[in-house]
Formats: sequence, structure tokens, C-alpha cells
Amino acid sequence: MSSSSSNITETIFIQQTTIIFARIWCYSIIILGIIGHMSSIYVFTRPSFRSNSCIWYFFGATISGICVVTITIPIRLLQAGYNINLLANSLVVCKAITLLLLQWARGQSAWFTALASIDRFLCSSSSATLRSFSSLHVARRIIPLAILVVDIIYIHVPIYFQINIRQQTCIPLPGIYQTFYGAWNLIVYSIGPPFIMLYFGIRTVQNIRQSIRRVEINNLPIQNLQQRHKVTDRQLIQMMLFQCFIFILTASVPSVQFIYTSVRSNIIIDALQAAKDNLFYNIAGLISLAVPCLSFYLFILSSKLFRYEFMKLFTAKRTHQPLVITRQITSRRN
Repeated sequence: MSSSSSNITETIFIQQTTIIFARIWCYSIIILGIIGHMSSIYVFTRPSFRSNSCIWYFFGATISGICVVTITIPIRLLQAGYNINLLANSLVVCKAITLLLLQWARGQSAWFTALASIDRFLCSSSSATLRSFSSLHVARRIIPLAILVVDIIYIHVPIYFQINIRQQTCIPLPGIYQTFYGAWNLIVYSIGPPFIMLYFGIRTVQNIRQSIRRVEINNLPIQNLQQRHKVTDRQLIQMMLFQCFIFILTASVPSVQFIYTSVRSNIIIDALQAAKDNLFYNIAGLISLAVPCLSFYLFILSSKLFRYEFMKLFTAKRTHQPLVITRQITSRRN
């Protein structure tokens, strides 16, 4: 077999691998994501959670995650799995969808989680002034402000994104901006939110330890109250830190891909290398959406309290079922 025939065979194999991976990954993410986010909404609206201001930020991240699951993932599925690119037909659609759906929703999810970590730090602070900022009143005002700020941060995207005729996709302008976008995305999305999560998560742990030392040993009511707050805060911190770790692993991949592409933008490549680059592009983009889509399962793995509240969804049904049967029997006797 000649070298040319071998390259053609390998190119076709890589292209088919890209399609299979995209279809399996996207369909799985859509199904798991919808189920997971609906379950998260149920848990976050339970009495033990909904009065906590931190949950409002997690709730905002969940809503952003629903947008990613129901809009971003299907667009990626059509693009990578069926070669139907909605972004390549119109420059206006390319810029608008890239900004609002592919970038904004994903960014909001990350920054809402970062705000949740800041809220936990404020809540555990020894300063009454700082603690006052951890409230539902403040959260309801910070969330719209965060949405506006993220919009401003991503304002350059519709200006410098364009349609790549050869790849039939919407990508950053090749050259300096593509390099800038890779570095900017690494800082604003891949490093910025996780750094905030880690920093304020550690500061929160320190605050909790200091507050425990200030509690009088013989004051049992205060001890019990402190213990309940300690358990809830620890569970929320575990949820944040675990999300942070997975987020760093997945969110940094697209930035590496953009930097890699920008460095090689002036190199002429053959069909085989183009297929490899396309596989890398799709894998990087789809994996980066794992945390916004699958946050529910990260919560389940990292928080016992979250698992307990979620299991109430099923135990409640089993508890109420005998009651319903008893009422039916009673009504028949009467």
C-alpha cells in the first residue's frame, strides 16, 4: 500500500472517529445533563438549602448549565456529528451564537460558582460587616450584575470572530487575536474562576476554624448551632473544591487548543493533519463543557448533604404511598 493510500485511509478513520465521539458524547451529555440539572433544581429548592444565599449562586450556575445542555451541546452535535454547521452560513449568526450561547452561558456557569465561594467566605467571616454581604438580598442583586459584567468581558468575541471557509466553522481571527484569545480564555475562564474558588475556599476553612475556637465549651446550644452551620458550610466547600479541580482539568483544554492552532496558523497542512486538528478541536471543545453540564453528578460525589436531600425525592414518594392507600380504604368503608 502506498503512502498516499495509507494517509487517505487514516484520514477517513480519524474523521469517522470524530463523528462517533461527537455523537456518543453529545447524546450522553444531553440526557445526563437534563436529568442532572432538573434534579439540582429540586435539591436547591428544598427548605434546608433555599434560604442559603450560596445556593442562589449554585442555582444560577445550574440555569446557565441548562442553556449549555439544551442549546450549546445540540449545536456542537450538529456541527461535529452530522456536519451541519449553523454558524458557517451567516456572519451575524456566527458572531451572535458564539457570544450568547457558546461563550456567555459557559462563562456564567463558572463565575456563578466562583461567587458561591466568595459568599461562603463572607458568611464565615468574624466581621459582622462582611457577614452582612452574605444574604439573599445581596445575592439577588449580585447575580444580575454578574450577568452584565460577563457580557462586557466577552464583548470582543462578536468583533473578532469570523467564518473559516475551509473548516466551515466560526473561529477567532487568525494571528495575534487567536493567540490573545487562547491566553485570554485561559485566564478569564480556565484559571480565573478556579483560582477564586480555591482562594476563598481556603479562607473559608480558616474562618470556620477560628470561629470554632471562639465558641464557649460549656455553651451547648451554641455548640449545636455551630455544629449544624459547620456541617453545611463544609459540604458546600467540598462541592466547590471538587468542582474547581474538575473544572481546571477540563476548561484548560480549549485554551491549549487555541494557542496550539495560533502557533501553527502559518503552516500549510495536508488533509491528514487537518483531520487530526479537527479531532483535537472537537474533543477539546466538548470536554470543556463537562462541568457546566454535569455539575449535579459532581455535587452528588462531593456532598453527603446534597445526596441526602436528593434521596428525599424518592423516600418521600415511598412514605406518602401508604398514606394514600390508607385514605382510599377509609373512604371506601365510609
